[in-house]
Amino acid sequence: MALPSFASQSGLVEARLPSGKIASANFQAGKSGQPAVLILHGFLQTHTFPTIVSTMDALSTAGYTVVAPTLSLGISRRNKSLPCEAVHLHALDDDVAEVAFWVRWLMQKGHTRIVLVGHSFGNLQLLAYLGRSPAPAVKQVLMISLTDVEVKQNAQQRAGLAQDLRDRVSRRDHALAEVEFGHCKKYVSPPAGLLSYMRISRQTILDSLAKSAVPIEVIMGGKDDRMGADWVEKLVSRGIAVRVIPGASHFFDNQYEFDLQEAVLQALPGR
Repeated sequence: MALPSFASQSGLVEARLPSGKIASANFQAGKSGQPAVLILHGFLQTHTFPTIVSTMDALSTAGYTVVAPTLSLGISRRNKSLPCEAVHLHALDDDVAEVAFWVRWLMQKGHTRIVLVGHSFGNLQLLAYLGRSPAPAVKQVLMISLTDVEVKQNAQQRAGLAQDLRDRVSRRDHALAEVEFGHCKKYVSPPAGLLSYMRISRQTILDSLAKSAVPIEVIMGGKDDRMGADWVEKLVSRGIAVRVIPGASHFFDNQYEFDLQEAVLQALPGR
């Protein structure tokens, strides 16, 4: 059954999710014969985030079909990043379902080769998707600034918080939790939603990367201060292909956006 879509040309497209929410994406049609690329933004951001926009522009200029969705996070037509202090009712399963939705959306346009590109926490949502029967059309994944979740909280601290959340869920305590999470000093969410993200650890990331049947390549900035000092070494030790761009930050801003664009284009097939 065809997925309802309110636009099919290049530019902003909208589509109704199975939940009934309206999701949007920036779509650029490219040349036939090249893979289509899905680019996913970081946590709480949108497809208008600068790193996403510059990467999409480079791919589109090179002739690739590109779609950059904004995850709804439970909000129809969401077009702004969400503040940490907002009440977050979304969960990882919701994010994964929307990634799958946009992959199917590309497939229904006739694309049989799809590359997933993520930035920051978006990579973890892509990784969760890869662990849940990804579409055969997904042939490759590029992860930009792959998040290290144990920078601000070590494994023991995160395990303690996760156990507290599990206890609250088991006794049906739905009171909002307010915790430090990711880049947020105060993240507000029901326990079950937060727990879905807290289940992600360094170990689960490394294990999922190693088990992925889809080839994965990671692109990191040499001056990314949002990662542990040994994060790149941990990735390499698990056999993950990692390219480090010296001097670049987590966001590959300033002149490093061009180094990122070059690295992404070099990694893609069809060149």
